[in-house]
Amino acid sequence: MLFKSTGSADRQGFCCSQKFQSRPLAADTISPLKLELEKTNFKDMNVLFIHDTAVTTAGLTAAMVKGYGELMQFMQQNELQPLKFMAWYYSSQPPWFIDIAIETNKTPTHLSARIQSRIQPGGDLLIAHTQGPYEQLDKAYAEIANWLRQNNRTAKSTPFEVYLNDPGSVKDPSELKTDIYQPLQ
Repeated sequence: MLFKSTGSADRQGFCCSQKFQSRPLAADTISPLKLELEKTNFKDMNVLFIHDTAVTTAGLTAAMVKGYGELMQFMQQNELQPLKFMAWYYSSQPPWFIDIAIETNKTPTHLSARIQSRIQPGGDLLIAHTQGPYEQLDKAYAEIANWLRQNNRTAKSTPFEVYLNDPGSVKDPSELKTDIYQPLQ
């Protein structure tokens, strides 16, 4: 089932790295966030993650740069394949508590340093497919909350973001693609 919506909302601090860092937007150049909701299901995911905290947007950016760098180095050393680049945000304002994560093709036999592993249980899922600046992703979270109320459904766990393209290679923030996965009861 697909549900379409467009609109904009401010979102502060939810950028990932210099690679994922959002760019300043002039008010007259902001394109509305493109958004589609899709109810589907997904299979269990093998996830490597680093839990971190940041008190500023710059600190969040630095944590994401460092975290993804550590995860990718560990994956290369252990011959793991990255499938999805993800993040769980446990707060919407400073201090930000975050799991910087990558879905992998298999669970490693050992872990190192700050790197942890978990299985993200599959099941029913609502995905907000978005295209636009990270600062406007609040609109997608609001649409997810509205859909849950309107369809009498309950969130099973914290939603997480899946980054579909590389902000370092995307020239226009309106072209950034992010899926927000909301597991359902």
